[in-house]
Amino acid sequence: MIYRLLFLYFSVVHAELEMVQVLVRHGDRAPSFTFPLDEPFEVEKYFPRGYSQLTQQGFKQAKEVGTFLRNRYSGLVDGFNRKETLIRSSDKDRCIETAMGITLSLFPDDIVPVHTFSHYKHDLLLKPNSVYCRRVDELVKDDKKLLNSVVDRHHKELLSFLSEKTGWDVTGSKISDVFNVLYRKYSNNVPQPVWVNEVLSNVTELKRQYRTIQFDSDEKSKMRTGYLLGQITKDMNEQKDSGRRMIVYATHDATVTSMMYSLGISDHKLIPYTAALILELHNVNNRKHVKIIYRNSTVSPPQEMRLPGCDVLCPMEAYQRFVSNRIVANKEEHDALCQNHIFQNIQEPKFDSSLPQNLPEEDNLLSTTLLTVGSLSYFDLYASMKMKN
Repeated sequence: MIYRLLFLYFSVVHAELEMVQVLVRHGDRAPSFTFPLDEPFEVEKYFPRGYSQLTQQGFKQAKEVGTFLRNRYSGLVDGFNRKETLIRSSDKDRCIETAMGITLSLFPDDIVPVHTFSHYKHDLLLKPNSVYCRRVDELVKDDKKLLNSVVDRHHKELLSFLSEKTGWDVTGSKISDVFNVLYRKYSNNVPQPVWVNEVLSNVTELKRQYRTIQFDSDEKSKMRTGYLLGQITKDMNEQKDSGRRMIVYATHDATVTSMMYSLGISDHKLIPYTAALILELHNVNNRKHVKIIYRNSTVSPPQEMRLPGCDVLCPMEAYQRFVSNRIVANKEEHDALCQNHIFQNIQEPKFDSSLPQNLPEEDNLLSTTLLTVGSLSYFDLYASMKMKN
């Protein structure tokens, strides 16, 4: 009996959640435009806040995320404390408003500041796909050219049909614009012709493929979200000194997509509105561990993700080894990796030299209507052609 008691005593696990960092896509939004044969479209009737803006549905989704975070992390943060909690947003209105919606239900009794950074084209932290990177542009251009050839050849009838119905000259390279209009109207119950329901699943799948090729390698994702990964890792390492308990980053689908590739956990799917990638820092028997969860549904529990070669609770040492070659330390390293210096005559977006090169710390649900579609066989064909090339 005494040996059993000793065994139980020495096998007690002392675990404590010390910090959480949340990377969340903005909520439902209006389309950016409509197609020629849809004019005149009464945008004010269906999207009173205007093109590209967060919808009322999107704001409700954001508040739901805040409720989820308040319930899950009660005890870690039970009220807003500016030393413990940081809310950081991309400079796009739909992200700032999403952050506001989250804080409204996360800290309902508090006034919470939302931090942002300059113009979004300078925001290497939360809008990195808008920051100039010559090397990524080259890689994506080559992959897109190959994918265009596959899509244009194998989807002639679909593309011709879409051209007839939209008034655009629709090729594979135009499919993202078609998705922009059709899906965003669909998710907001805007009346559309019957033909939309007939093509939307295939348009969605093609959009997925075009989105994936922008981030689907270690090299691409490092140049896009390596800086954000470095900031997240830095904040975990400095948690004891900083006292930071929660950081919420309101961002874009591209950033979440790229980060999942950076961490080796991508499911190669589109990111739903207000999907959240969450990194938790745990102290287990005085050893730091990282746990990653992905919340992409309001009707099912968050998924526990595993870094390649690691358990769900990944020891900090193993986490550090995995991310060490995927981190970008600063803007200078980003420019070097992107080879931005090679052609000086390229008119790249200006980066204000007066802005800090290492972005300072303060200046990092969901739609249940997202279509779930099966992969088209042409994706496999594209992948095999890419390998041969």
